[in-house]
Amino acid sequence: MIENSAGENIVIKVSIVGASAYTGCELIDILLRHPEVEIVHLGGRREGRPEISGIFPSLRGRCDMRLGGPGPDDAPEKPDVAFFTLPHGISQQYVPEYLKAGVRCIDFSSDYRFADIGVYREHYGEHGDPQNVARAVYGIPELFRNRIKGADLVANPGCYPTSVLLGLAPLLGTGTIGAGNIVVDAKSGVSGRGNKPSPGSLYCECNENITAYSIGAHRHAPEMEQGIRMLGGEGAGVLFVPHLVPMDRGILSTIYVGLTEDADPAGIQSTMADYYAGEPFIRVLPAGRQPATKNVMRTNYCDIAVEPVGGGRAVITSAIDNLGRGAASQAVQNMNAMLGLDEALGLR
Repeated sequence: MIENSAGENIVIKVSIVGASAYTGCELIDILLRHPEVEIVHLGGRREGRPEISGIFPSLRGRCDMRLGGPGPDDAPEKPDVAFFTLPHGISQQYVPEYLKAGVRCIDFSSDYRFADIGVYREHYGEHGDPQNVARAVYGIPELFRNRIKGADLVANPGCYPTSVLLGLAPLLGTGTIGAGNIVVDAKSGVSGRGNKPSPGSLYCECNENITAYSIGAHRHAPEMEQGIRMLGGEGAGVLFVPHLVPMDRGILSTIYVGLTEDADPAGIQSTMADYYAGEPFIRVLPAGRQPATKNVMRTNYCDIAVEPVGGGRAVITSAIDNLGRGAASQAVQNMNAMLGLDEALGLR
């Protein structure tokens, strides 16, 4: 709960703008289990304002709310927090309205992830709300918790960067690996493409098939490089190759890194484990064990392993659920952190 001006505990009232997205459904499912949250508004642009349970039948009897308009004035009562599960370029049309109304915002798109507006412009086009970019906080709680607390605008990270930065952070922060020449080979389930129909996401195209895409040109690579610099890695350079695999959900990132001259290959496992000691949602696996997407499915966990492979190199592997830790559950963890709550509320 949060407190009003009289110091009384009240329920956190939540709006979800873009609720008809896969991540919107995942977010609703999580928030229905959150002990301190009441969903008061589902915003969308579907014709006829259908019930959300008509779009996602799994919600029938649990959440049958109709979609309303996307603006803060469309909410039947003022929310405390608004989540935006909208595409890039669209979130920025509504976030400023909610901020002006005094609503804390958590955005799932790329619109507020880049501190340098020029990087956003290069990869996504013109930005319609540059004045609010500087107030946004990049939202990986284990890495940037102190900045997230009390923030009024959090940029929920991309799914691929979440898996990669959580894997890199302990070794970058201790100078065990260099920031340049990092190679990321990542595999993602088809839900990462969203529910907008496209030829590449048709069953006959995806089933019994695996393919690389956007080689060296994916928009998440500059987001990874920005994150590496935020973690103190100078000269950040990432070669990122994503692959689409025939499963519904999940991401496995295999990260190839070079050890620094002073690094102790035998100690990198303990370095990783010590860095995340006490973190409820990071599981550093013992030597010889590897993350698997099925072990993190529908959770907020990130499973990580690291192995020295000789020649001054190491391989980090990281597994998350792209709809959970890569989107909705991480957003809820961010909300908890913003409001000073136990970060695990609603996520266990």
